[in-house]
Amino acid sequence: MESKQSVEDSLNKQHIQFLDIIEVTNFDLYGSKNRQLLDWLLLKKNDFEQMRESVNHYLGQEDATINEFLNRDHIGGNSAGLGLALIGLIIRGDLQNDLSFAVTGAISKTGDVLPIGLIKEKIQIAEVSGYSYMIIPSENAEEAAIIQKEQNITMQIFDVSHIDEAVQMINELNDKNK
Repeated sequence: MESKQSVEDSLNKQHIQFLDIIEVTNFDLYGSKNRQLLDWLLLKKNDFEQMRESVNHYLGQEDATINEFLNRDHIGGNSAGLGLALIGLIIRGDLQNDLSFAVTGAISKTGDVLPIGLIKEKIQIAEVSGYSYMIIPSENAEEAAIIQKEQNITMQIFDVSHIDEAVQMINELNDKNK
């Protein structure tokens, strides 16, 4: 296609819903292929396996519910790490939550919240799904603020740099909404 606008026009004419159109360069394609080759050759842990390891290390144990999620087909990446660690804390009884949150963010073994990709799409999906609150990595906060303004996103977006901040924020919001 000649431009992003021509792709958008074509999709609209066909009544195909879309969130965004992203130009993919040869650099993107070859970078993706190279990362996949490194994964296949076991020269580097993929993001998904790193997330599994970080969540289990942070929680200090494996959990059957979390493993059930992690063992599903057709999932990958690391952006579910923060959400899974928070679920682990809820399962253990270390965190109480009565509110509905959208959560995205990778985590390290020590609980640091790491940036993720596709933040715009994740925010749009959370908004369309009716979430009132979303927790994202602090390193994605600037981009999220721009997206929130440009897309007229009404849900509250909170950014955290460590899982402890997410726990504190969840506790405060639950106390406020009692």
